[in-house]
Amino acid sequence: MNLHDMTIKSGQSVEITGFAGEDVLRERLHEMGLRVGSIITILGKAPFGGPLLIRFNTSFLALRKEEAACALVTLK
Repeated sequence: MNLHDMTIKSGQSVEITGFAGEDVLRERLHEMGLRVGSIITILGKAPFGGPLLIRFNTSFLALRKEEAACALVTLK
């Protein structure tokens, strides 16, 4: 599943298993510090397709749905 999947709820932790999609978006996620094996916690989703708020390590990020859809994850 990808990070934008609607089955992921606030408070759940996931592990990044890979990236898919456009090179530009994958590169942007990499520059933000997201890597395969990173454990992230979902903090919340904005309504109406808005950004997804996540925490990993000591960082907080808001990802647009296009960016979140590029990160392939599994539940922890």
